[in-house]
Amino acid sequence: MMEKAGQFSLTQNAGLVGISKLVNILALLAASMVLTRIFTRAEYGSYEQVWLIYNSLLPLAGYGLSSALYFFSAREEKRAVYSAAITASSVIGLLAGIILAAFAPLFARLFDAPSLTVYIRVLAVYTLMASPSLMFESIFVTERRVGLLLVGNIIIAVLFAGSIFISALVFHSMLFVFVCIAAVGSAKSVFLIVYMLKAGKFTRRRLSPLVKSQFLYALPILVSSIAGTISKQVDRYLVSLLMTPEKFAIYAIGSKELPLIAVVTGSASAILFPVFSELGSKGGRDKFIEIWRNSISKTGFFLLPLMVFLLYSANDFMGFFFGQKYVVSAAVFRIFLLLLPLRLAFYSQALFSLGKQKLYMYTSIAEMFLSGIASYLLLRTYGLEGAAIGKTLVTYIEVLVLVGVLTFALKATIVEMFPWKKILKLLVVSVVALVPLLPVRSYFGNVYYRFVIECVMFASVFGGLALLTGSVRIISLKKMQFVVN
Repeated sequence: MMEKAGQFSLTQNAGLVGISKLVNILALLAASMVLTRIFTRAEYGSYEQVWLIYNSLLPLAGYGLSSALYFFSAREEKRAVYSAAITASSVIGLLAGIILAAFAPLFARLFDAPSLTVYIRVLAVYTLMASPSLMFESIFVTERRVGLLLVGNIIIAVLFAGSIFISALVFHSMLFVFVCIAAVGSAKSVFLIVYMLKAGKFTRRRLSPLVKSQFLYALPILVSSIAGTISKQVDRYLVSLLMTPEKFAIYAIGSKELPLIAVVTGSASAILFPVFSELGSKGGRDKFIEIWRNSISKTGFFLLPLMVFLLYSANDFMGFFFGQKYVVSAAVFRIFLLLLPLRLAFYSQALFSLGKQKLYMYTSIAEMFLSGIASYLLLRTYGLEGAAIGKTLVTYIEVLVLVGVLTFALKATIVEMFPWKKILKLLVVSVVALVPLLPVRSYFGNVYYRFVIECVMFASVFGGLALLTGSVRIISLKKMQFVVN
């Protein structure tokens, strides 16, 4: 059994956090579905380029500060930790906004997209206004207010999706799309600050020593996150620099992360990090490994069948969600699906909780350079698919290194660390569940009908086979009943 976290188990808390993430991600997916159908590939490519630049800056600072918040909230007064974290994130947001505004013309020239200048400067305003909300999830999770986290995310997601739909459908203006995004970022920060004020979570205590401590703790994580994100995005940067915005749009859609992946891994990560930190500080090795293995099994139940199904139906997936002009993205999409087995475990969270931030930082920096070299060489040789192959190969190498470090730190073996039999069984069951889908394409020519039927059939067959083979137990499913309720 996993340990409890507040009034819910870790699984239940992860589920609630997962639902809140799902709301956000579905809003982003809905926005992409609308924008890809309304705007040209070049216009949508510019939209993705702006987010590529933004996601290389502010969210990384949020990740580092959230890690610091989880670490210090178990050791210091929580009100002071929260206040220091929001102060730090606001300072970083101000600096990031200034950088974006100042370098907007340079990015526009590098990506050969003049319209980026004004788009990035509007997003610089969003960067400043949304910076306090970088602590949104971590504060509510630490406070065990995951229900309120869900409510807040629903409100923000509705505002986000609604504003983009109106600006795209009515005004047909990409500039107006970014103006609306900036406004929604302000609303999320207001929601968090109002909660903090009403709940008395701010303090007048002198915060500068704690802000400094959080910065020092977060700095290696921030540097490794920047290196890790650049290494994860270096293929996208190369495609943006060496290809047209139209080509980048194709690559961006193909390399887009699936909603369920971010939900499952992100929610589990948010819940497991505090637990790993506590066990790491107490030296609870056996419990640490038990929870690690358990999290891999539960994550694998969702991600492994998803990978197998989408490898089979990638073309239909692209046509269904983004329209026929993006079916060509399926080749890139299939390559990135091969990374899903690596997403079953939470390497960075485990290493951070054991005090291995600097080692992870060095690994991420090395991956950044190797990924850039591999993606560049293969992009020149094989085009868009080559960039994806280079990124995938280097990621596998990095994970092998992290697994070696983790097993050494815990004095464990590879056999101890991973539930190999469960993983293999899930893969076999997933492949067998594809068999009934083979005749579907002969009977249904419409991609919308066909994809929905394939999803329902695969989920039904896989679920039945998983129960029959013992890949999942009824008791495990009952633990998720609260999500349905």
